[in-house]
Amino acid sequence: MKSRIVRFACYLGLTVLTGCAAKGEVVMLDLHAVPPVGQAHMQESDGLRVAVVPFQDARSETEPLGTRAHLWGGVSFFEIEGGEPGAVVARVIADYLQHQGWRAVAMEPSQVAGPAFNGHPDVKLSGSVLAFSVHATSTIGSTEIKVATKLDVEAENMADGSIVRMTLNGTGSQTVFWYEPEDAQRLISEVLSESFGKLVADTRIEGNLLRLK
Repeated sequence: MKSRIVRFACYLGLTVLTGCAAKGEVVMLDLHAVPPVGQAHMQESDGLRVAVVPFQDARSETEPLGTRAHLWGGVSFFEIEGGEPGAVVARVIADYLQHQGWRAVAMEPSQVAGPAFNGHPDVKLSGSVLAFSVHATSTIGSTEIKVATKLDVEAENMADGSIVRMTLNGTGSQTVFWYEPEDAQRLISEVLSESFGKLVADTRIEGNLLRLK
């Protein structure tokens, strides 16, 4: 009887350590902008008004966002809170740019000529989501999380019609002892935000125009 109790206790402990999401469950991730710790990429917008519209979802595999493989077999699935990936990317990039001093607002294409900027944004930011995934694999005592993103970004200067194009690639991995869904949520938010940091770092503002450095 004692050996059975010990085995049961060990099994219970391992089950708890690998996280509590049920197999087959859909886990919703609430993504958000993560401002950089330092000030290296800070940039004054000088009033530049940026309308960020939903990105096109151009992923080869669109569902689900990702999976978590459980220690004892089976999987649970990741999806995004707040809509389609393209709309969420637009919201997160607008939030990130606001943290950097830009006057950025996420909106639908039909709202670009609306009241947000009195119908006259300086830049319309759009693009395509080429890759956007998060996967977690649980083993005894740890869970490895991997994230991959790839975005084509297009910034159209409304004053002269010129366009700035950029491809932003992001990857990240993390191994945690005690897994929580927030770990995956935080990692993909950080990877996205680092990509947006490249957009800020590699561009400059000339009056009401956005240019590549």
